Amino acid sequence: MIEKYFLCVDGIYIKNGKILLLKRNVEPFKGCWHVIGGHVEENETSKQALVREFKEETNLDVEIGEIIDARIEKTSDRTKIIVAYRVNSAKGKIRLNSESEAYGWFTHTPNNSVYNYDEHLQKK
Repeated sequence: MIEKYFLCVDGIYIKNGKILLLKRNVEPFKGCWHVIGGHVEENETSKQALVREFKEETNLDVEIGEIIDARIEKTSDRTKIIVAYRVNSAKGKIRLNSESEAYGWFTHTPNNSVYNYDEHLQKK
């Protein structure tokens, strides 16, 4: 069987020394904290995908910076190649969609997070 890979993007948005995380309301990782992100759709760049995901998930309009991390993440049904970008700025008021139950600004990664983001917080 040939393994299927999906290209995904994460947005690392740090403001005043705190990272913006959403608490997932859907699987995978329901109930865990995660950065904003998702799958790259056909016919869009990874930066366009991240701008779209931020708008869909938080209602924020963002300016995307450089790539700051990459990793491979396996879930029960797929393998994701995740590219993380720095989010330089955001405009608007946060309004969550149904994928998330809460948001928060953190100085350290909470215990129930999908990934450890402390490395990015230390770089500021």
